Amino acid sequence: MKKIIALVCCRGDSKGIPNKNIKFFCGKPLLFWTYKNINKSGLFDRIFLSTDSKKIFKIGKKIGFEVPELRPKYLAKSNSDVFETHSYFFKKFNINNTNSLVCIINNNPFISHQLIKKTFIKYANSNYKKISMCAIKIDKDQIFFRQFFRKKNTLHPIFPKDLISSKVNRQQIEEFYFNIGDLRWASPSSLRSYKSFNKSICKKGFVYVEIKEEKYNDINLPEDWSKAEKKFLKQ
Repeated sequence: MKKIIALVCCRGDSKGIPNKNIKFFCGKPLLFWTYKNINKSGLFDRIFLSTDSKKIFKIGKKIGFEVPELRPKYLAKSNSDVFETHSYFFKKFNINNTNSLVCIINNNPFISHQLIKKTFIKYANSNYKKISMCAIKIDKDQIFFRQFFRKKNTLHPIFPKDLISSKVNRQQIEEFYFNIGDLRWASPSSLRSYKSFNKSICKKGFVYVEIKEEKYNDINLPEDWSKAEKKFLKQ
């Protein structure tokens, strides 16, 4: 019987919001809400936290996470690849396709226990073959072929061929989505590197639970914080 594993990765050196992972959000450390939602889902055999910070280590253990060790500093730099942390963690604690199903959950209180359950059901219904995440529908005015890059003082289309062949009428444009990477169910082998993760998506697509933009909030910058608290309290 495979174990169902949750893994949350938290760096101590948060650039956008200092001490973000343990800063008080609606009266509790941000990490508290993440653990609460994971635990409330009732799905997991083990709930792990990976961090390089002694302070996050102590608070995470007090909240309820399994924190078996501090992660090496080279995996906790601002330019570190979080998928390298996955790979390190899986190897260190013998988590593989044979013995485990894995859910990577970022420290975000809007990843509710309901979303965790719904995405797991999608994952199970794919016979655990397709990555499962949340997705938000893109506003048609912000569709990919209307994106531009800057060259000197001029903006140029990133996808010129698509722009030329595109339609003017919004109703003629297909529905497009972007994935919410804060929650992702996948096999350990698909989560070992960003390349293997994207290869799986390109080959098989991914199953998803659609969420409304007003029900979700990124918390990466100081200006996100109070907006997110107000939205969270209204839920």
